[in-house]
Amino acid sequence: MGPEAGLFLALPLIFFLGGFAKGVLGFGLPIITMSLLPFVVRIEEAIVLSAIVQPATNIFQFYLAKQWSEAFVTAKPVLIALIPGAMVGAWALSVVNSSLLLVLAGVTITLHSAYQLFGPQFVLSEPKREISGYGFGFVAGIVGVLTSLNGWAFIIYLSACATSRDLFRSTIALLFLFSGALISVSFWATGLLTCDLFLAGLLMLIPAFGGMWIGDKVGGSLSNERFRNLVLRALVLIGFVIIYRGLQ
Repeated sequence: MGPEAGLFLALPLIFFLGGFAKGVLGFGLPIITMSLLPFVVRIEEAIVLSAIVQPATNIFQFYLAKQWSEAFVTAKPVLIALIPGAMVGAWALSVVNSSLLLVLAGVTITLHSAYQLFGPQFVLSEPKREISGYGFGFVAGIVGVLTSLNGWAFIIYLSACATSRDLFRSTIALLFLFSGALISVSFWATGLLTCDLFLAGLLMLIPAFGGMWIGDKVGGSLSNERFRNLVLRALVLIGFVIIYRGLQ
């Protein structure tokens, strides 16, 4: 089997696996694709391919999960605070060590998720959700610009709001759409997004959607408590992946 044939098989499989995780949990596609794609394509191409597929899968997820008006209400403070956070992150690009920030973020995510799994559940009361949403959104804006890995902030916030599986998936898709649009525009502006990569990304939507559809069927059978435990276990794994990337 030649390298072109291997690439032809590897790319759809990677995006299928990422789509399956996203279908079950509502997130996880970029973590899987960015962990595996650099083995078969250049890191720059991996980033751009993921950035092309991610918005379309979030639109699909937002449609499947329904509860659109509730999702906008839940996401509103986070969305508002993302913009000033991103502005601070852009200013901090020249003064902050992004690798150190990744390690600190990874340690925080891992410890928080492990505590939530084995200790008392952390839940935000209704009066505290809005102000907490502004805080999580501001942090996500800063970290998103500096590292492109800010989904953990959305996940922790929504888990603390004790949302149902469908509302969680709908809201996080909306948040990923908003923050991902800023990243995609930056790729286009810097010339990283080429016609060939764009067409390849469009083709990868087929296995990604297929994985999401199957994952959604699997995840639909989960209770809210079982879903919460899966999310927290996935967060622990994500924390270790982020620490690893920060140490590279």
